[in-house]
Amino acid sequence: MKRIDKLYDMKLHDPYMDKSQYKDPTICPSCKLIYHNKRWFWDEDYYKELMKDKSKVNFKKCPACRKIEDHYPLGIVELVGDYVKENKQEILNLIKNEAEYEMKRNPLARIMSIKETDDGLVIETTTETLAKKLGKAVHKAHQGELEFSFSDSQKLLRVYWSRE
Repeated sequence: MKRIDKLYDMKLHDPYMDKSQYKDPTICPSCKLIYHNKRWFWDEDYYKELMKDKSKVNFKKCPACRKIEDHYPLGIVELVGDYVKENKQEILNLIKNEAEYEMKRNPLARIMSIKETDDGLVIETTTETLAKKLGKAVHKAHQGELEFSFSDSQKLLRVYWSRE
């Protein structure tokens, strides 16, 4: 496994994370995520409270829903090899569990798509951190070879995992 201590130069900007475009409070009409006190979170009780007086609430899609709509992944995880085909369901369960866990910590971290290829699976994520965590989880559970590739020009992480 190629060791990484820092994701990469944090000067690279996520164009969807401009907080100045969101007023407090904002509700995402797609997923009901709430923007309040400069952070995004889910809270069903607070959502119901805000919806009592919609005139005081802004409605705008959250960065994750906008990335999904625009098909703008910040992480791409490629899992390849015969081992992936033979253990596909177990790997998919691991991926989904890891994504659910991460989404509780960061509700903007989501899987955009999971596609089967001739070689294995390709998973696109809304954050590079989720892609990194998915790759590490598969590697920890199933060994194999793990590699990270960072884009120099945009905020994008490619994760390659393989096992024959």
